[in-house]
Amino acid sequence: MGYSKYTDEQINQFIDISQEMGISPAMRYLNYPGSYHTASKWFTMRGLELPNIDSLKQMARNMGVFYSDKEKVISAQAVIDRAVEKLMEDDTLLADDINKLSNAIHKAIQTINLIEGKSTNINENRSKDGTDLAIHDLINEAKMKNEMKKNNIVKDNFTDISTEYSQDTTTQY
Repeated sequence: MGYSKYTDEQINQFIDISQEMGISPAMRYLNYPGSYHTASKWFTMRGLELPNIDSLKQMARNMGVFYSDKEKVISAQAVIDRAVEKLMEDDTLLADDINKLSNAIHKAIQTINLIEGKSTNINENRSKDGTDLAIHDLINEAKMKNEMKKNNIVKDNFTDISTEYSQDTTTQY
């Protein structure tokens, strides 16, 4: 099996797109090259610096392209819609696939709730009063009783076993 040959036009197209969106997204978008190594080799052959997250952030900042909260909610809703659609239409989903889809739905719902200010963080403060201390004392008392019962059962069983053993040894001689 030989190596894939790419034209200069394909390489230039890949470099242009990857400088806008990053190497991995460009690979998924164009369906070539087959490896990150090949893509990075094209950059070094042309004397270009590989795009990284900081350079992509800087480009987005310069362009003024950011998602508003409304757009984020719309995209999260699209994730929910597509995941539910997949769950309803595909009868061949395995347990792992269903788990992945449910996690995606859960994250999308959390994103929407966070944007809308309906976060699910629960803050609570607890203080001990007389009732809490009384319950704690009852629990400790019950633990002690159970431990004593357990020790007595072990002692009684040991006594029974040693008595049986001594009776067996006297009858054998």
